[in-house]
Amino acid sequence: MKHSIFSMRQVWSQPPPALFRAIALFCALGAMGCDNSNMDQVDTIVFDNPTPAQLAVMEANTTLRSGFGVPRADGTFSASLPTIFKGGYEDASGNGVAVEIGRDGTDFSAYGGLLPGSDAGILPTLGIASMSGVYQVAEVGKSQGDTRKYGEVVTTSGRITLRADFQFGTLEGDDGTLIVRGSFSDKNLTGAAFFNQKAAALSGLVGQDRAIGVFHGTDDASAFAGGFLVDR
Repeated sequence: MKHSIFSMRQVWSQPPPALFRAIALFCALGAMGCDNSNMDQVDTIVFDNPTPAQLAVMEANTTLRSGFGVPRADGTFSASLPTIFKGGYEDASGNGVAVEIGRDGTDFSAYGGLLPGSDAGILPTLGIASMSGVYQVAEVGKSQGDTRKYGEVVTTSGRITLRADFQFGTLEGDDGTLIVRGSFSDKNLTGAAFFNQKAAALSGLVGQDRAIGVFHGTDDASAFAGGFLVDR
C-alpha cells in the first residue's frame, strides 16, 4: 500500500528578507507610502490582500527555482527555502519520494528526491512490464487567474501506467496531465517529464518490481516538483 505524506503549513513568524526587498521597492517606486519599522503593516500589505499595484510589483520581483536533492528524515531538503509544503509517497517497504515547496517572500523553491534506501528490485535485461501507481505534483508561484493565487501551493494527483522496456531501457507513459519519457541504465532513471505541458527534469530508479521517479521544473510563472511510485 502506498501512503501519501503530503502536508501544508504557514511558516512566517516574521517577514522574510525577500519581503523587505519588495517593500523597499514599493517605497522607491512611490507605489505606496510605507514605514519599514511598522511590522504590523507588512503581512497585510504583502500576504493578506495586496492592491493590484502591489501585486504587480511582487510578481515582477518573483524568483523561482527547483531541483533534486536527498530528503532529510523530516522530508525537507537542505537547498529549499523555508518550508510551506512537504510530502510524498511511501510504500510499506519504505520505497518512495519526498517533495518540498519553500518560500521566502517573493522567492519560491521546489525540490524532490527519492527516500533514502529506496529500491526497485533487480534489473532484467529483457522483457516488458506494465507498472501502475500514483503520482502527485505541488506547484507554487505567481497568480494565474482563478487557478492559483500568488504564493498559493496547488497540488495535483492521479494514477498513471508506465511501460518499462528492459531491453531498450525506456520507461514511458502518460495520463494526459503527466507525461513520462524516461530512459534507464543500471536501474538509474533519467529523462524528461511534462506536467500540464511544462517540461521537467526526471530522475529515479527502475527495476523488475517497481519504478520510482521524481521530477522538477520552472516556467515564467511557477516552480513545481512531484513524484510517482508505480509497480507491477
